[in-house]
Amino acid sequence: MVTHRIEVFVHPSGSRYGDGSQGYPVGDLHGAIQVIRARREVGQRAVVWIAGGRYRHHETLSLGPADSFTSFVAIDPANPPVFDGSVPVTDWRSVRVNGRSMLAAPAPADGGKSLYVDGERRPRPRLPRGRRLQMASAGGLDPHAHGVGTMFDGGDTFTYADGDLPELSEPDRVEVVVPHYWVQERLPIGSIDYGTRTIVSPYRSLFALRDDAAKTFATYYLDNVAEALGDEPGEWYLDATGAVCGLDGAHVLYVPRANETAENLQARLPVVEAFVTVAGHESDPVREVRFEQVHFAYADFTTSPPAVPPFGVREDPILPAGEYGTEVQAASQVPAAVQLRYAHGCVFLDCALEHIGGYGIELGDGTRGALISGSSFTDLGAGAVRAGGSADPASPGFVSHNEISDCTIRSGGRVYPGCVAILLQHAAHHIVAYNEVADFYYSAVSIGWVWDYHPSASVGNLVEGNHLHHLGQGELNDMGGVYLLGIAPGTIVRGNHIHDVRCRNYGGWGIYLDEASSHVVIEQNTVHDSSSQCLHLHYGRENIVRDNLFAFGGHGQVTVSRPEEHVGLTLLGNMLLGSGRPAFTGHEGRPDDVRSLNVRSDLNLVWDYSPAAGAVIAANGTSAPDADGARRWQLTGPADDDWLAAGRDRHSVVADPLLADPQSRDFSLRPGSPAHELIRRLHGTADAGPRPPAERRHPLGQPTLPDPQPPTRARSVF
Repeated sequence: MVTHRIEVFVHPSGSRYGDGSQGYPVGDLHGAIQVIRARREVGQRAVVWIAGGRYRHHETLSLGPADSFTSFVAIDPANPPVFDGSVPVTDWRSVRVNGRSMLAAPAPADGGKSLYVDGERRPRPRLPRGRRLQMASAGGLDPHAHGVGTMFDGGDTFTYADGDLPELSEPDRVEVVVPHYWVQERLPIGSIDYGTRTIVSPYRSLFALRDDAAKTFATYYLDNVAEALGDEPGEWYLDATGAVCGLDGAHVLYVPRANETAENLQARLPVVEAFVTVAGHESDPVREVRFEQVHFAYADFTTSPPAVPPFGVREDPILPAGEYGTEVQAASQVPAAVQLRYAHGCVFLDCALEHIGGYGIELGDGTRGALISGSSFTDLGAGAVRAGGSADPASPGFVSHNEISDCTIRSGGRVYPGCVAILLQHAAHHIVAYNEVADFYYSAVSIGWVWDYHPSASVGNLVEGNHLHHLGQGELNDMGGVYLLGIAPGTIVRGNHIHDVRCRNYGGWGIYLDEASSHVVIEQNTVHDSSSQCLHLHYGRENIVRDNLFAFGGHGQVTVSRPEEHVGLTLLGNMLLGSGRPAFTGHEGRPDDVRSLNVRSDLNLVWDYSPAAGAVIAANGTSAPDADGARRWQLTGPADDDWLAAGRDRHSVVADPLLADPQSRDFSLRPGSPAHELIRRLHGTADAGPRPPAERRHPLGQPTLPDPQPPTRARSVF
């Protein structure tokens, strides 16, 4: 058996003049694709075999329709090729800045937010450290005004309190960072008047400059402040003119940590914005481009792009034209290091992306049938995968039938904390399965981009078997381990393990069904240790919730914040466990009074390890910040009797579930547990997260194999 495909070899020591043979390989991906383009017949397949080692990759590899059916494959998966988009920073010397000793080196680039030392992202100087300042005023904004009614009353001007800021030597390089609601606004300083303590930005904040639920003016800090450099070892500053350090030309300034010297410092600065673009056309898509066991490292933007409407939301028509400090949600316009548009059947198998300035991979307009599997994403400025195109499912630009599975995604949102690890905007028939997502500041998986009961094309999506944990981390608000938005028939959230979701002021939920989430099935999930509830429905209809374990929510296990006349949730066969926190909670005297929740609930197992009288199944409560700033739930009105009198949970059981070790979060059942009789299928947590390769079943997930009867090849001279 032989193949009719083209085979090209790449080696770190290959030649720009190589013919791509094993005996005379080329030295990079650009050389390989040039050889293929010169030899390829229409529709002919090609394989680029890549030797292990590190490759300089300072120019984006751009692939189009003529490059269809090309696979880029590591020769030895145990020794993968790494395509490096950075340059070393060398020739360090000692200087004094701000009266402090530090190191300076000629800058190989004049932009970017990221410097890496020994492969570790290092921060820019921040003011103040470890805390935030609070704005004294923000134009004509009344922070006590109705939060929803004035939410989009953004501005470009604010005043700061006396004594908060020093005089800045390079204010045009400083960004005012405002974390509030579910976003982080980045507002560069346009001008600063020290007499009136007024800062004006060329960008406008999208949201009102208030601290969301706290009803005060926004909190903020300054990023990239030259005056703060030297306070903290490990920080750096890009002195674009040399004025700060007194040297000629652009320099990187760095405050060394212990044992770091000018002689041993290994620093790198990214210089490429995107590693690969795969871009076809509506009538001529790119087909079946594959990357297997290929690693990409170090990419960043020279200048961070502003957010520009339209954002695809209902408020677009009333938003003033201009540049904004954030998008409406999920850092949804931040570019990716690998970009696909009008690409069909493309694959990233067992790849790695690390040290990225924005998103990892974008499945843009018209991307269909893509597989991202077994890959790792680490140290990301934003999230791992962003998918979305046309909102019209009949359009060639609609995005559908893609799979993100068995990936490990860690340490994201390092520049854009409001990002989502896996973001599907207008997207249908996707599978997000058996991934691990950890160490993000907002949601792990987000699906849907239509607010309220308007038609949505985000249907038929499956979120299954994922391990989603340590999210939010007290930075932002209004998040969920899994976040759904809009009418979504056919969408299933199944068998996920979600835990340790922590917000700042409000809204740290395990599973979050936001505005108009409807016709969704939520089953066999284990959700525990969220700072708010484990399951939250904002409003929606006819969602089925069955065979789940919801435990130890900070404000209870289940709530509905805007009950309606129709049924929003039907809960059957769930285990609802609390410790001084009831199964169902609300707020007395408000529309979400627990006695008004539009739910059907029965055949559940309910237990509280620290019960309050009459408040095991349902109760109203309130939350207020403690001395440490954490918001604690407090019981205000037991409602068990009212709940049962309304016909809810009449066949449910309040009993100890006999778990192995609930304090250590071992939820396995001991013999005799009443759960065996009530819960049809209680899914364990051991199966969540990436599966062994042998258990992965996607038809595009089979690795490319060498030709079993290749033509005679010269042995590599390398």
